[in-house]
Amino acid sequence: MRPIKLAKFFVIAMLVIAPYGCGGGSGTDSGGNSNLGNPGGGGSGTGNPGIDGIKQEMLTAINDARASARMCGATHYSAAVSVTWNDDLADAAYKHSADMATNHFFSHTGSDGSSPATRISQEGYHWSALGENIAYGYPTVEDVIQGWLGSEGHCQNIMSPMFTEIGAAIAGNTNVPYWTLDLAKPG
Repeated sequence: MRPIKLAKFFVIAMLVIAPYGCGGGSGTDSGGNSNLGNPGGGGSGTGNPGIDGIKQEMLTAINDARASARMCGATHYSAAVSVTWNDDLADAAYKHSADMATNHFFSHTGSDGSSPATRISQEGYHWSALGENIAYGYPTVEDVIQGWLGSEGHCQNIMSPMFTEIGAAIAGNTNVPYWTLDLAKPG
């Protein structure tokens, strides 16, 4: 087990605005804790608890944040319309969270060199704009949302009226969960 306590709470935001471009891993637990988000299980949704277990809470929290005007750093954002959930975005988010957890890194660039645009396109999602927020170490949806809203770039992604759909996921172990939120506009 490698120590990760020094850098427990990190967040990074990325925003990509571009014309449509053409274009996983599993969450393994290196720390001996129960795994978050391993594919499997039943019920409705994707069948992946790393997605289905946070879907409604994440969608509600994002839309609650967008419902009120707010400052993101020095930039004022008016309230934005609600976003809808997209399973393709969630699948791309899960694969990236699982990749980070499995390979012990924290970046928008995947262990295979992939970018958010590449990962989202590989899921079959045709986008005209996209953004990605990542974080690790936050134990709950509420905590990660508050962390993102307290960070200028993440807040801007959440509040951007250009984004109309989201997908999010969590992977890793219960001590160090990795979060990915993909936001996009279909194109």
